[in-house]
Amino acid sequence: MKNSTQRNIKWLSIAILVIATVNVVFIYGVTISQLWIQKAVVWNQDKLAWQIFIIAGRLVGAALLYVFCWIFLVRTNRSLKNGEIFPRSNVALIRWTALVSILVTFVRSNYDDVLQGAHSSVLDGNTFFIPLVILLFAGLYKMAYLTAKDSSLAI
Repeated sequence: MKNSTQRNIKWLSIAILVIATVNVVFIYGVTISQLWIQKAVVWNQDKLAWQIFIIAGRLVGAALLYVFCWIFLVRTNRSLKNGEIFPRSNVALIRWTALVSILVTFVRSNYDDVLQGAHSSVLDGNTFFIPLVILLFAGLYKMAYLTAKDSSLAI
């Protein structure tokens, strides 16, 4: 792979990580503001555990996706330096990302109701659609890894 291509991928990775950092800081800032500064949460004693689960799930899910993004980009850039295009370890990471995205999309669809102390929870189509799309990409990534491995053996 050309050095200019590797350099462009490195700069793109840095841009993605900057955007991801801004996103996580924003999510944490808004959540902390709603909890302690604005006191926007209407605590419902009947649903207190559910409210804590959703709020904690929002923070943990955002952090996990951020960490997975870092790991993916570091592995990709390191493997490009070694001449490998698709590192195999990223396949499992993408699958874990799909599992975490179930939590993140479920929490996102219920977060506003939890702030208002609502008694019901919502399970929308994105809760399963987005993780299925991510799993599709994991399968495509695995196929690309196997194809690249086969082509390197053929040469």
